[in-house]
Amino acid sequence: MNILNVCDSPDWDIVAYQALHTAARFSKLGHNSAVLCPSGSRLYAECGKHKVAARPLTLGAKFGFFETGGWDIVHFYNLSGLSPLFLKKARAVSRIFVTQIKLGSPENFGRLAQLQPYVDLYIGACNSVQEEFVIAGIEPRRTFMVPPCINIGRWESAMLIKPAMFQKRPYKVGTISMDTTLKEQELFLMMAKEVLDALPETNFMLVGVRDEKIRELARGLGISHKVDVLWERDDVPEIMAMIHIYAKTAVRAGLSMSLIEAQASGVTCVIPRLKGLSDFTVHERNGVIVEPGDPFSCARAVIRLINNPYSCHNMSKMAYDYVNNNMSVPVVANILLRLYEDTLV
Repeated sequence: MNILNVCDSPDWDIVAYQALHTAARFSKLGHNSAVLCPSGSRLYAECGKHKVAARPLTLGAKFGFFETGGWDIVHFYNLSGLSPLFLKKARAVSRIFVTQIKLGSPENFGRLAQLQPYVDLYIGACNSVQEEFVIAGIEPRRTFMVPPCINIGRWESAMLIKPAMFQKRPYKVGTISMDTTLKEQELFLMMAKEVLDALPETNFMLVGVRDEKIRELARGLGISHKVDVLWERDDVPEIMAMIHIYAKTAVRAGLSMSLIEAQASGVTCVIPRLKGLSDFTVHERNGVIVEPGDPFSCARAVIRLINNPYSCHNMSKMAYDYVNNNMSVPVVANILLRLYEDTLV
């Protein structure tokens, strides 16, 4: 099969990750696959590292001035800046798939719905996205849910040491946040203050956006000596290996790659009840769901997990098993290949 993944955003995020790793898997299975993306993006560079053919997405290509022939499947990831002319031209010779990973505005989903004449299948990365497709007027039979993929092998070493870690004290609670408003970081630190009042030996780690105001917030709460504030890191598997509990204090809906990475590392996760974020979590089974924007609810969940290491470990194992069985690159790629084959019959 000839498969072209298209990602028109320059960002290196969960969307670019999917376009890259599914294409790499297709190539490994003997298919002819490539990624069309901005030439200056990290995704373009990562394609070279993973031996995936990369093609530059130029301004002209965005408006349909691109040779689309030869591709059985053209798969768009978070379609945003491309002209409908591109889809119309591609649809003449290829089957068209659109994957939406990020939750957006009703207007954005409305624009996706207008493209129905050119799209064979809309894929939502979680149930919440699939529901938004239908609300926007896309026929339910033309939608499907395929979870985001993750390269499990990168995170297995962290998972292997977790059984021993859950027997040791003190516990370390961590999070990763790129929220430039610092609201997530502030809520995490407020949660940490509550936990430290009950369990003063607990340690915390906050990774992500670089801003000295985060340290100031920790000092203002009198907990800076218990919180390691790190900036954006490339060694996230090593970070996950060091923490017992991942506390996501997001206030906005949407999927989180760092949350999936935590689950794949055997880290027990405390997750706000938000669309996307909590779609793959069953409360008290593979994680704990708390109310969003409530650091005290989050703190109570963390305290309970620390005081119950057996329960904490069981949840982490179930989270890992779910990700491994449903979100590993081979599993997701196989689902996509079956969907492609169905449209080509």
